[in-house]
Amino acid sequence: MDDIPFLNQSFQLLCLVLARRTLPRWTGTPVGMGFSPTGQHHFTGRRLDSLYENQSLVWRRVVTEAGIAIRAIGLCKAYHCYKHPVDALLELVMRRQRHDRFIALDNVNLEVRQGEIIGILGRNGAGKSTLLKLIAGTLERSSGDLDVHGRITAILELGTGFHMDYTGRENIYMGGLCLGMSRCEIDEKLEDIIQFSELSDFIDRPFKTYSTGMQARLTFSTATSIDPDIMIVDEALSVGDARFQLKCFNRLQQMRERQTTILLVSHDTNTITSLCDRAMILESGRVYAEGNPKRISVAYQNLLFGSSKTKKDMLIERAGDLKNSGIDKDPDSNTENAQPDKKNSKQPRNGTVVSSETKLRYGSGEARLLDWGLLNDQGNDCNVITSGTACRLYMILRIMADLDDMSVGFAIKDRRGSVLWGVTNITQKYPPYQARSGETLTIVADCTMWLADGDYFVTLGVAHLDGGDKIDFVEDAIEFKIIGTSGIFTTSIINLQTNFRIMDGNAIKIKK
Repeated sequence: MDDIPFLNQSFQLLCLVLARRTLPRWTGTPVGMGFSPTGQHHFTGRRLDSLYENQSLVWRRVVTEAGIAIRAIGLCKAYHCYKHPVDALLELVMRRQRHDRFIALDNVNLEVRQGEIIGILGRNGAGKSTLLKLIAGTLERSSGDLDVHGRITAILELGTGFHMDYTGRENIYMGGLCLGMSRCEIDEKLEDIIQFSELSDFIDRPFKTYSTGMQARLTFSTATSIDPDIMIVDEALSVGDARFQLKCFNRLQQMRERQTTILLVSHDTNTITSLCDRAMILESGRVYAEGNPKRISVAYQNLLFGSSKTKKDMLIERAGDLKNSGIDKDPDSNTENAQPDKKNSKQPRNGTVVSSETKLRYGSGEARLLDWGLLNDQGNDCNVITSGTACRLYMILRIMADLDDMSVGFAIKDRRGSVLWGVTNITQKYPPYQARSGETLTIVADCTMWLADGDYFVTLGVAHLDGGDKIDFVEDAIEFKIIGTSGIFTTSIINLQTNFRIMDGNAIKIKK
């Protein structure tokens, strides 16, 4: 076509018209695994000059404020849904609407600073993947403003951008080229990618013969082989085995230390609380809540297992609910000189039960927790405990309806919301408990607090064994502080009461 100037000029003009009609903000086409070769994408006043200067098209975005990696204002994405394929043609010809409008993302506002790790929670269909695809540039928005600054690497789906008939090695080269690397750069990093993926025995086999976990390994290894400014991960780590997941999280931590901005979608609240600086919940295409990861994880549990309400009601009530639940409070706030609070200063005596306030509570209401607490080895309520001290967790439960499959238990979490320990009647080999309406039950768990110095929280509750539907759950019902730990790393979480010795010679008999 280059030999025919007229056709070449006509083709460029056609590109210009189509670009103005269909790409009002973008200058390039997404390639590969949702990767942006040059990363920065936003039209400037001369956004189409490259068509006439024989320059390659690149994505360029102008960010006026330093330190902002991603900013979305009023971001929306809507789809036209037709009952029959021919309706799209009839709508065009007859100029009459023949489609239903489905709003996947509705008025989303988001600001992410460089180096932040943002966790995104939400039920299936809430709009999480749609938001990430808009940010990655693989999907065009319907309205709103979106500014992204930096090179983007996105893992939106397993194997996206990989050819099923190509070998793993060939797909590494194809993915690397999509990332903007030269062939020489790929050659230099090839062995590191293969070694990280642990697929050296399968790297020359067709990609279609890989298991889902193997595809996740190769996809993640290739995507993180460069140092992007923004990393987007959409549930791609949930299918790998535990050992590889640990490697992936360590890699993300390394990227975090390099001030890489990371957007992470996961249904695992422990991952969100342990890895992310901030979190948000999407519900029905809108931002349901945003703030501290620990509090947002609690709100997400309430959204999943709380009382049944319509989505509209939940969205309307979320502001007041979250404010009352302390969503924006910092779990890492200093708790030195801890004093017994009002909740922990009481305990039931002679059958007297005192109701208590909660931070966040949800469930069907078929049973009701009346009281709970933490007792030391003297039988007194406490919230400051010396490590290694025997303690008793208790709760008092009133049965409001007949239950045939009741499971009840406690869980201890750290300041970031990671579960360190948990126990139920089922784990203790009790059968599912059958309770009758009107009964009052006391549940106790005696344990030794071999925990390291720090602040901890107890979540407790009752649920149906079949399906796990929550009956009455209280998040962070008890807060306590451990002091006096010695003999272990200061960064340790638990104390295993180690018997540590150094002996002469070969004192351990090794079985061959």
